[in-house]
This record gives sequence, structure tokens and C-alpha cells, in this order.
Amino acid sequence: MGKSFFELEQSIKFQVNNASELALQSSRIDQKVEKYLQHTLHLLLERFGRGDLLDMVYTITKELTINGVKANHKRLFFEEHGYDLEDTSRYEAGVAAFRGEFSDEMNEHWGRVALERGIYVKIHLTYDESGLCIEVINNTPIAEIEESRMREKFKKSMGYSDIAEFYMDNMDNTEGAGLGIALIMILMKGEGLDPNLFRIYTKPDSTIARVEIPFGEDYVSRRSREGMETAAHALD
Repeated sequence: MGKSFFELEQSIKFQVNNASELALQSSRIDQKVEKYLQHTLHLLLERFGRGDLLDMVYTITKELTINGVKANHKRLFFEEHGYDLEDTSRYEAGVAAFRGEFSDEMNEHWGRVALERGIYVKIHLTYDESGLCIEVINNTPIAEIEESRMREKFKKSMGYSDIAEFYMDNMDNTEGAGLGIALIMILMKGEGLDPNLFRIYTKPDSTIARVEIPFGEDYVSRRSREGMETAAHALD
């Protein structure tokens, strides 16, 4: 029997107030998952007195989660219909077919298939007084063609400060993930955050999107920490 929302709320509240990390996992995104995610982020940001960041942080986390879930569902759709992720022409046909059939019912269907196959998106939050790190992890790799396009979307998005302008310039050739990347960068710029705090990287068995949200000037980014650790090891 599943937990009631009250029980989940108490569990989340305890975790947020007594730990430095929290993980949420799902094979689909729907209103229930969105509500759970928003409530979690609200509690977390209120703990550190940064409730003013909720709209931005929730939008970013939701966008990354939707993109991750859609990527997993697209992969399953391609497998079932015989589209090749590594063949450019077949990839384009598969994307068009996937878009054409996408609906709430399709989201539910592929969510169930993903759950049965052990395919999911994990939202991993780490936090302290200095800032919040959001990692959205797909436990599936990204195809070479998808990674190439993603890098191009990152490069294009860097030059925009308005999502409407980006959309008008790219409306004929932009997948939803492209708009998502641009939206996240524009939101970060609007808050005076360095868009380089947003990264997507791949491993042989997973794809990870990471956004870091400083709460103050004393925040040290993951990249800087890794650089300092590497330097420290070199001195040993």
C-alpha cells in the first residue's frame, strides 16, 4: 500500500531538515510527481531562507526531468518501432513519429514500460548553506547523434537572453530539449548566475544533467572543487 501524501510530506521534511542530500526517482512525470517535486524544493529552499528562488529552481528541475523522461520514452519507442538511434535518416523519421504520437496516454504507457524495464530518471539534490546542486540522472546512455545536437544547442543558447527570441530563431529545427536548454540558461542569467553552472555529461551507462544554484558568494562550484582536489593529489 502506498504512502499517503501526509506520510510522504513528513518523510521529506525530516530528510530535508536532517540531511545534506535527497533523491527522488520516477519512470514518468505527471501531476502527482510535479506536486511532490515542488513541495520538496519548497521545503528545501525555505530551510536555507531562499524561498525566493523556488520558481526558478522548480522550473529548471521540472524541465530537466521532463527532458530526461522523454529521452527514455523516445528510446523505448525507437526500440519497439525499429528506428535506429545511430542512423541519421532513421533517427529523423523516429523523432517525427514520436512527436506525432506523443500524448498523456502515451506518457502513461511508456512510463509503465520504463518501470518494468528498470529505466528511470533520478533527481539527486545535494545542499548546504552555500548552495544547491541539482542532478537529473538517466540510467540510459545518450546516442552519438543526440550528444552532438545537445552540444550545438548549448552553444546556440549561450547567445540568448530571451526565450521568445530563441524560439523565433529556431522554431523550424528545435526539439523540445533545445528549448529546455535555452530556458534554463536564460533563467540562470536572469538571476545573475553563471550559465556554466549548467552542464550535461555522459557516462557509458547514464546521462547526467547538473545545475548548481549558489545561495551566496561563498559557493564553490563542483568543477572548481574537482580542480582543487586534482591539484591537491598532484602535490601529494
